Amino acid sequence: MRGLRMIWTLVLTGPACAQVPAPAVPTTALDGYAEAAATTIIAEQSCPGIQVKAGQLTTLRLAARVGAAQEAILQEKLRTRASQVRQQLAADGREAWCAQALAAFGPQGSVAKGILATGAPIR
Repeated sequence: MRGLRMIWTLVLTGPACAQVPAPAVPTTALDGYAEAAATTIIAEQSCPGIQVKAGQLTTLRLAARVGAAQEAILQEKLRTRASQVRQQLAADGREAWCAQALAAFGPQGSVAKGILATGAPIR
């Protein structure tokens, strides 16, 4: 459980939040999860050779303690964040944006480690 707290501390306050295509540092665990989910899912769709490790993303969702009552709020946050991520992707260009996403959420991730992986398909 201590590891999850550390991940969320990084997600919510990590210095890489400024490097990742993000409008602001997430203010709640739900915002942090929405940022991680939108960024990593779009990275998997847009960046050649990058895959989401679904188990790691699920761990973040569990750490955010998303309850049934929060589903509608989360869906809106995900839609909003995905739109912002796509705009940033278009502005930065695919190569630069993908490098930033991998730096933030990849094996050495500065925001949350190990959500993104390169190479063989991971599920």
